[in-house]
Amino acid sequence: MPKTFTEKEKETIRNILLQKGRELFSTYGLKKTSITELTNAAGIAQGTFYIFFDSKEELYLEIMELEESKSEQFLEDILKSSHSSKEAIRKIINGILELFETNPLIRRIYDSHDYELMVRKLPGQKLEDHKRKDTARVLNMIIRIQQENGLIETRPEVIVGLLRAIVMLYFHQDEIGREIYPEVIDLLANIIADGLVKENTVK
Repeated sequence: MPKTFTEKEKETIRNILLQKGRELFSTYGLKKTSITELTNAAGIAQGTFYIFFDSKEELYLEIMELEESKSEQFLEDILKSSHSSKEAIRKIINGILELFETNPLIRRIYDSHDYELMVRKLPGQKLEDHKRKDTARVLNMIIRIQQENGLIETRPEVIVGLLRAIVMLYFHQDEIGREIYPEVIDLLANIIADGLVKENTVK
């Protein structure tokens, strides 16, 4: 007979799985991390894992969504601390790249096949829900900046695409030149800020 857990025990076990999963996925990636390794690290029986998640891919998705929520708050804090539209854009660009520099899991998601592996195993509806939330999260932030801080009338989707293109530069530092990469990003951030912000709305 399967062991039953109190709600408090379930919360504790879930949090441990999220913590240990983050550590293992960040270090070894999705493919090289097994459910056995996850349950051993969490100190639970393998069967217990399936009380909380149907697969390691679903655990990976939940961890990824938690990281994205933290990243969103990080960018929100940047917006609140900015005194002008141009400053906000420059800080957001540099802030996004700082996240990749300091967060190994986010870096791995973009710089490995983990995302593709996760997508293949996730139920279709769960994946669609994630994509919708992820897109809405970034779009809403851009739309708010447009409304409050006076960006030019560029479609939000295009600005999101621009931010994603900048992220890709992080993984091509060798081609750009690591010694000049920081200066390149600073210059690019200034050019983009100047190109997006209406001069007559700059504070």
